[in-house]
Amino acid sequence: MPVSKSLYVHIPFCRSKCAYCDFFSRGKSSGVPEDYLDALLNEISFHKYTSCIDSFKTVYVGGGTPSLLSPAQLSALLQAACSGLTPPDEVTVEMNPESLSERLLEAFSSCPAKRRRLSLGIQSLNESALTSVGRNCSPSTIQESLARVRQFWRHELCLDLIAGLPCQTTEEFTNSLKACISYGPDHLSLYSLTVEEGTPLHGSILRKETVWDEDEADRQWLAGREILEQAGYVQYEVSNFCREGHKSRHNLAYWRQEDYIGAGSGATGSIYSFSGGCGFRWTNTQDIRAYTDFWKDGDTKDAPMIPRETEELPLETEEYEFLMMGLRSTEGISSAEYRRRFSAVAPWKGDLRARLGVDRGAWERFSSQKGIAEGCRCRKEDDGERYWFTGKALSFLNTFLRHLT
Repeated sequence: MPVSKSLYVHIPFCRSKCAYCDFFSRGKSSGVPEDYLDALLNEISFHKYTSCIDSFKTVYVGGGTPSLLSPAQLSALLQAACSGLTPPDEVTVEMNPESLSERLLEAFSSCPAKRRRLSLGIQSLNESALTSVGRNCSPSTIQESLARVRQFWRHELCLDLIAGLPCQTTEEFTNSLKACISYGPDHLSLYSLTVEEGTPLHGSILRKETVWDEDEADRQWLAGREILEQAGYVQYEVSNFCREGHKSRHNLAYWRQEDYIGAGSGATGSIYSFSGGCGFRWTNTQDIRAYTDFWKDGDTKDAPMIPRETEELPLETEEYEFLMMGLRSTEGISSAEYRRRFSAVAPWKGDLRARLGVDRGAWERFSSQKGIAEGCRCRKEDDGERYWFTGKALSFLNTFLRHLT
């Protein structure tokens, strides 16, 4: 019987790698090799066959820099990902301003999908901030790209920005954000810069070559959230804001703990156990040549031989991830769903109220803190209760989760 899953496709190539980035990608790339695209198409075909997938529910093409694909390559990839009896509910493609073109937008526009979402990585319109993290783009290039999108793109627009970049004041960041809002995006992802160990930016800060203030990053993010809310955007997840009707359905699949396929070098996929037993997660090899060599032909593949790391997902792991991911979204988590899926997990045995510590535990202590109580929400439903966070409580989600481990 055909099933529906989401698909994430990874394009691990960049012209240059930003100093803060810890995602898997290879810099100094001028395009995407044809043999990599062929490998991708064969892997997607393999997953559709072995998982009995007729159509993917959502498709997300990320990276890296997917806009390094040629228009013909993007068309071929989207045709493979979107073929089936029914088109995907949603297709998202990440692009960078410096590599976006009218022909790429045309190729994306022609793909069969109910919703097409262009996700454009802006990060900032401040030149000093962009230079400080090695961003291969200037403010003028970004503005030209946004003008091109306004002229040629007739579908959903999503913009990404980062608060707290070095060499950027709060005023400069909020001016960038306001300028982006003027282009009328349907969705904005607003991140606070996280300095990951091992990145070039982390080394630069340790050597005192770059000055970075984590508290300033938080202040910028909070100022950005206020601007977005005043402009009519609703925060529906820790870092995501949208106008009504424009939530990312692909990301909701992650937060709802739905199955998703990962295709491409370095991509991760997860299949959950909704009826007992163990789920399954894999991460494809980051050796692009090994990946390409394995998938370069369309012959039948032996799953144990696929170059990837695999792990089982015991029910206890899925249970914690259910809480961690579900509480990221203002949709929250359902006690009925928790009871249905996790009644075998001791000591809570499907009792979400006890798990969260609503009466004498973590939820009670967390919600008693000044400024947080109003953001700890619960409502009665026909089959139980639903719990979620908003506002300041959502901003301190990790603090709450530490008490649940």
